[in-house]
Amino acid sequence: MLVFSSIRQKLTAIYIILIIMPLFVINYLSVENMKQSILKEIEVNTLKTANIASNVSRDNLKRPLELRENIKKYTPMTEGRILVLNENQRVMVDNFHLLEGRVIENQEIRQAFNLQEKFGYYETDKYVLQAAVPIVQVTETSRDVLGAVLISVSVDEAFEAIEDFRQQLMMISIAAAIIGVFAAIFASQRMTEPIVSLSLTAKRIGEGHLGEVVNVRSKDEIGKLAENFNQMSKELYRIDRGRTQFIGDVSHELKTPLASMKALIDSLLYGEDDIEVYQEYLRDMDGEIDRLSDLVKSLLSLTKIEEKGIKTEVFSMENIIEDTVKILNPLAEKYEVKISVDLESPPIVVCDGGRIKEVFINLIDNALKYRDIEKEKCEVMIRGRNTKNYYEVSIEDNGIGIEEEEIQSIFEKFYRTDTSRSRDTGGAGIGLSIVSRILQLHKWEIAASSKVKEGTTINVCIPKSSLKISL
Repeated sequence: MLVFSSIRQKLTAIYIILIIMPLFVINYLSVENMKQSILKEIEVNTLKTANIASNVSRDNLKRPLELRENIKKYTPMTEGRILVLNENQRVMVDNFHLLEGRVIENQEIRQAFNLQEKFGYYETDKYVLQAAVPIVQVTETSRDVLGAVLISVSVDEAFEAIEDFRQQLMMISIAAAIIGVFAAIFASQRMTEPIVSLSLTAKRIGEGHLGEVVNVRSKDEIGKLAENFNQMSKELYRIDRGRTQFIGDVSHELKTPLASMKALIDSLLYGEDDIEVYQEYLRDMDGEIDRLSDLVKSLLSLTKIEEKGIKTEVFSMENIIEDTVKILNPLAEKYEVKISVDLESPPIVVCDGGRIKEVFINLIDNALKYRDIEKEKCEVMIRGRNTKNYYEVSIEDNGIGIEEEEIQSIFEKFYRTDTSRSRDTGGAGIGLSIVSRILQLHKWEIAASSKVKEGTTINVCIPKSSLKISL
């Protein structure tokens, strides 16, 4: 049993079958149609002549000489042998003068004496058509068989013409089949090249070569598959780099406070005796432990978001903002920062209320932490307004601001615009990445703009699809 081990072989075999089978059917039907057409014409002409001879014979059976003369007149019409038989199946007339007086019996003659026209083909040294018709005397009460007319004609030329046609058609079909086979091989190769390329590239990706792409230019389904494959490969590469960077960043974030605490402990163990120094070092270690705790909480929060996603319900945007401000008011008073709220027609929104509150806590907390202490008046303004496609909530501060080249990176994991300031405020660079991911899951948008020493504005855009009604 032939087994095809590749899709290329299977496609080639299918193409060849689809080419050869129609050619075979066309050959067979064409030859049969030609054969039937040619032989049908001969049969009709022969039976026509036989019926004419039958009519002539009916009136001259009692006059053999006249019958013989009349039959000779129709010999050129058949170019074959005409036999006239009487009611005893004895040959009365043979235009070849060889069988007169002999009794003839065959299938066609028997059918003729049963009042039926009959013809048949015979092959000896040549192909012969024999046709027999009865000689009938019709009266008012009966139809009597007086004899039969048997005509034998050679059909060699017809069969030769059919055979020539068959051979010519066969040669054309063989040539077409050969061309078709080569076309099938070429087509299957061209069709499977992208699939083979996809397979090899997938194997290399499986071996760890992430980010590799295939070069497929077709616009069909295979081209779309290749395009999606390339996007998947690039995304895997991005995720892998992000994972590697994430592990490195987490390791760095854990290493720094641990190293700091290790140094403080070593100092206490091997040198310091002053109780005030002990207390200072312990306070420093307590701060580092708080930093580690905050980092772990942020990482757990990010993990839960990815694992569990969001659960949406209907909430008032005004209530979410008010609850957030209440939570952060003590911190704002501590930092001497004024928080103002101005929401224009605050809407009812479909969202995960707890996660969205977490978003605004992170954004407002950042605005408080990165205030500009050199300014006499520090403010955070929360505004809400309707636009054509969104309800936009903006958090605007007059803090230290962010450099223009860094503004697009602030939502990445562990990204901090100023390491020293971030460490002073306890940030690990995860808060805004959590914000970004929560909003992505809601299909909301976030954008940031900032100027150094002037302040930063964060815009959260809530699409109309997430809005219910305005209050």
